[in-house]
Amino acid sequence: MPVDKNKPTHKIKVMDIGDIGGVDASFLVNKYSPGKPITVPCYSFLIVSETAPPIVVDTGVKEDQLDIMARLGMTCTQRPDQKLSYQLAKYGLDFNDIEVVLHTHLHIDHAGNDRLFPKAKIIFPRKELMFAVADMMDEQYPAEYITYLVEQIHVPGKVRLIDYPMELFPGIMLEPDEGHTWGSMNIKINTKQGLAIMCGDVIYSQRLQCFENEIFPEIGKHAAHSAFSFGDRSTGNYWNLWAAKAGVQKVMAEADIVLPIHDPMVVQKYGYEIG
Repeated sequence: MPVDKNKPTHKIKVMDIGDIGGVDASFLVNKYSPGKPITVPCYSFLIVSETAPPIVVDTGVKEDQLDIMARLGMTCTQRPDQKLSYQLAKYGLDFNDIEVVLHTHLHIDHAGNDRLFPKAKIIFPRKELMFAVADMMDEQYPAEYITYLVEQIHVPGKVRLIDYPMELFPGIMLEPDEGHTWGSMNIKINTKQGLAIMCGDVIYSQRLQCFENEIFPEIGKHAAHSAFSFGDRSTGNYWNLWAAKAGVQKVMAEADIVLPIHDPMVVQKYGYEIG
């Protein structure tokens, strides 16, 4: 999708904030190699711009409680250089400089460190908070995270819950989407390299879901077709299979730059700085 030349462009920094271990392959891609453990990166994104304040997208596993992942039978490791404070400092920022925190969704590995950003407004879809408190996906929504966010709703100006697509700043669009959880959100960023979409966990592995998969050859067949140039295998972790497949299709049809949270292809393809 071409860059909107009538709107400013923004830069995206990929922040490597940990590694998630013990992930079953079929959790990443529906019915793919069940029983095979995989380790995946955990990214956060920093949006910097001359026309918008510093914005962080997703805050990872709670840094002082990494063992929380054991509730899902997984692990999280974090080197000192993967801490959010270190990652922000690379760009001359600290927690007090971040004015907005956005969430693709509120799962255990996406919303654990909101407390670290004292001056940030936290923005995500209202449906996601409703989903999170309704015991729909068990410990994927830890009480420690969700209780904090519910409390912050009562702090004037702290939490903004959205119900429809909105332009946060020119060239930064927030779009509720049901592709992973009921209240997932795509974040669309105008960059000099094209339209970037931060899609959370709608896609875990772009290669296995969309381009090449030795177990599901139809993915490669779709990828080779000129009219429909990608597969749409869902992840194995979804609330609604139709929404999961539709979410993959939407991202792949619209994005020039696809930015999931756990896909090493992000860094392999784009490096740590985009736009």
